[in-house]
Amino acid sequence: MAEVYPSDNELLNMQSDDETGVEYIPTGTAPYYLHFRKLLYRLLLATRRANDLRVYDEGCLDIGVRAGKFWLGTELVSYAGSSGNTLADDKANIYVYLDSAGSLVINEYSDFPDMAATPHIRLATVTTSGGDIDSIIDCRFGHNFVMPCGAGGVKKTIEAHTSDDTLTAAESGSVHSNLGATGTVTLSLPASVPAGTVFTFAVQAAQELRVDPGSATIRDDSGQTADKYKSASVIGASLSLVADSNGDWATIAKNGTWTEEA
Repeated sequence: MAEVYPSDNELLNMQSDDETGVEYIPTGTAPYYLHFRKLLYRLLLATRRANDLRVYDEGCLDIGVRAGKFWLGTELVSYAGSSGNTLADDKANIYVYLDSAGSLVINEYSDFPDMAATPHIRLATVTTSGGDIDSIIDCRFGHNFVMPCGAGGVKKTIEAHTSDDTLTAAESGSVHSNLGATGTVTLSLPASVPAGTVFTFAVQAAQELRVDPGSATIRDDSGQTADKYKSASVIGASLSLVADSNGDWATIAKNGTWTEEA
């Protein structure tokens, strides 16, 4: 069913909107054009943020992007806006987005990147043909909302493993333990992940927990050898790793004794 309006009587007696501050034009007001401009002024103020990073048609194959800002973790990234961005012709879908550095990408034709591997702000999907833009679909939805997990904001995900598992880049920031394990558990780190991908491992059962880097290296004071796992078996031992720019893993926190595979 369609959304209904308030009754005619309610509408005629409304003075202003409490949330936005937009005032309704009273019946019989003169000069009407002045009050209409006031109404338009307040509406524009109330909707201004909706214009941030909006993609618009400039004619032919050109698009413009309005200025705006976004948060990358704790860093506020600014985009100054741009115009004259010429798109490729005869494309069913052009996925327009800003990368994590705030640079505009307009030559992606298969899909938006995987958010876990390539953090980005999705702006629009554009269709072109015959030297013109056929449609622009706004894709900015979802970037303004984060779902908190209980009081205190977004929490880390913790997963208990009782058997071997291979982690993914999408799990960055999570904690992995061997709680409930009755034997050795090997957790394999993902390959070719973005620098800054982070995992934490915790021994919660008196069984060996192994962290396998594949062909990469886990660098700490127990060894620097590629393709060697680190392991611990005493409850309370923990290890936090971050992917570096060389494709290896740097140890950023360690508790207890962790040894490198012989």
